[in-house]
Amino acid sequence: MLTHTDPERLSAVHRYHILDAPTDGSFDNVARVAAGVFGTPIATVTIVDVDRVWFAACHGLSGVTEIGTEPGLCASAVLQDEAYVVNDGAVDPRTLDHPLVRGELGLRFYAAAPIITGDGHRLGTVNVIDHEPREVTDTQLATLTALAGIVADQLELRLAAIQAVRAERGLDQIPGPRATASAKLAGQLRHLAANHLDGEHPPVCELGLSSPCDKPVEVKVADPWGDSAWACIQHAEDVIITERSTFIADQNLSGLARYLQSAQRNTGDPAGTPR
Repeated sequence: MLTHTDPERLSAVHRYHILDAPTDGSFDNVARVAAGVFGTPIATVTIVDVDRVWFAACHGLSGVTEIGTEPGLCASAVLQDEAYVVNDGAVDPRTLDHPLVRGELGLRFYAAAPIITGDGHRLGTVNVIDHEPREVTDTQLATLTALAGIVADQLELRLAAIQAVRAERGLDQIPGPRATASAKLAGQLRHLAANHLDGEHPPVCELGLSSPCDKPVEVKVADPWGDSAWACIQHAEDVIITERSTFIADQNLSGLARYLQSAQRNTGDPAGTPR
């Protein structure tokens, strides 16, 4: 019987490098949409680790970043093939003893859809929570499942970026088949990133340091402080390697001043400011 501590599942969780990563806004939007569809005050996007449920996004709760893995809610919902619903936690035998039901939060309603990778591993959930019992519709559950799919796609994009940067950094040292595979990964990153260029954005890269970069924008990157910038693939690679916590970002962020300041200190370039 599969449990949330299954080694293969946990290995999949960790390969995405998402636990404790700074939020970039993408998953916040998913949580807001989920709450709106169900009309609930709380919605979260969670990743289920071995001994904690970490919030990748949280709508309607402040100051909470993780909870325990007691059975009945996320630690159980993550193992399901389909949406998981608790209409009234106070009488549902699965949740009677759960701290969120018995404690100050007073959870009564909970619905979650598992975030499932392309190779079938369950990473976490997109879920909605209310203090009152509720009923749900098939349409609501279908939307929740679709939102979980969006999170899975976003995680694949993030992983593709990490793999492409690592691979392209090794092209000069590793000839032959590895180089071909590296180039393929870089192409995958460009393909996935292109799907995010559907809103307003500058025409050229904002991360030229020693001189302005006139290469076309391909992706947006952000740092843990919430600063971000549009970049060509080469400068996106540079910033992700230089600042290890930098990641592919949501289009609505702006800036990335701290990376530029750091790069100026490292290179002695006084002109490295975004255009």
